[in-house]
Amino acid sequence: MMVRSRKNDGFRKAAFACVAAASLLAGCADIDIQGKGAALAKRDAQSAVDQGGAPLRLARAARDVGDYASAIDLYKRVLASKPDDTAVVAELGATQLEMGAIYDGIDTLGKIEPSAPAYLDAQIGLERAQLMLSNPVKALEYADKAVALAPKNARALVGRGVALDMLTQHDKAQEAYRAALALTPHDMGATSNLALSLAMTGQYDEAIRLLTPIARAPSATPRIRQNLALIYGLKGDDDAARALNRVDLDQQTTEKNLQFYAAARERVVK
Repeated sequence: MMVRSRKNDGFRKAAFACVAAASLLAGCADIDIQGKGAALAKRDAQSAVDQGGAPLRLARAARDVGDYASAIDLYKRVLASKPDDTAVVAELGATQLEMGAIYDGIDTLGKIEPSAPAYLDAQIGLERAQLMLSNPVKALEYADKAVALAPKNARALVGRGVALDMLTQHDKAQEAYRAALALTPHDMGATSNLALSLAMTGQYDEAIRLLTPIARAPSATPRIRQNLALIYGLKGDDDAARALNRVDLDQQTTEKNLQFYAAARERVVK
């Protein structure tokens, strides 16, 4: 299928921003917690927080369970005694982004100098921040820096792909995702974003083929299932889209999603 180019660039950018930018951020780590293994990890992390211990270990445990405010406070305690530990600075910045304190995260990550070991993590984090601000042009600048620093870093490649997708440069984005998958074949973030990118260019069957095994796995997250539902919706298979939506969403939200898929299909021609 072909998408009307000039008329629909704004729609395609907005649509991908809604469904893929969040995924990209998942390309680094999907924070949805599903499956027995993840549940055990969450329980163990909470236990570490409850029992006390080294501040850095506690900070990471708090972050793992989504207690970002406590994690940030603990990271700051660590940095009070070790202000030059750029790895901890990078973790603090990433946690601030996860909490939604985007500008705090930008400020924190921006303090990491190019000579620091954590500079790569800082560039990836800054790219993520710009995507959260819907600024793919700036995000791509940081992504290019990250890829230049580490051409075989899957996170950098996935982030670059999402920025390119948001700029409707889908062919280049797909190259970035495939390069990431060549390095880490089971990377859920790379696979999910590649599937979404293929869907944005009308390659629905290939997108479904890629994403279905992940969406059916016991460890599948709601985000992955909803990405697959979106692809089915864009293809026009409302029954499959509805079934996937209903795994995680109520009837009212499901129907709203189906209305969105229908509106999107009106802008796509065979």
